[in-house]
Amino acid sequence: MMLPENEVRQRAEYCYLVFLQLSRLRENMQATPERYLDYLKRSTLRLAEDAFIRAIVEEELRMGSPDGGLRYLIPLYEGFAHAYCEVLQIPLEEIRDGIPQDFREKLAAEMDRKLRKSRKKQA
Repeated sequence: MMLPENEVRQRAEYCYLVFLQLSRLRENMQATPERYLDYLKRSTLRLAEDAFIRAIVEEELRMGSPDGGLRYLIPLYEGFAHAYCEVLQIPLEEIRDGIPQDFREKLAAEMDRKLRKSRKKQA
């Protein structure tokens, strides 16, 4: 059974936004893989609650991966977004541009800010 076009578009948007947020997390030089799940807890997309993402990050940390699974997750979600765009027969830029820029910036900023130190208050 084929999904309705609006549902395919929603999935494309979601995958693009996950790709965006994980990419921004990887670019954050202050974020270490051990703290990735702490950063993802701030995600408006609730990425820390996503069982798949959580399992990948936790497994990669157990295996001592230096990137906490982002090397796998980022291209995966980018690929999903492109696949949905293929179904819709539109470029990924159309999906990106259809999402309000202020929302995209908000998601990016959620991964950019420094985390508070545990047990210490910041001034």
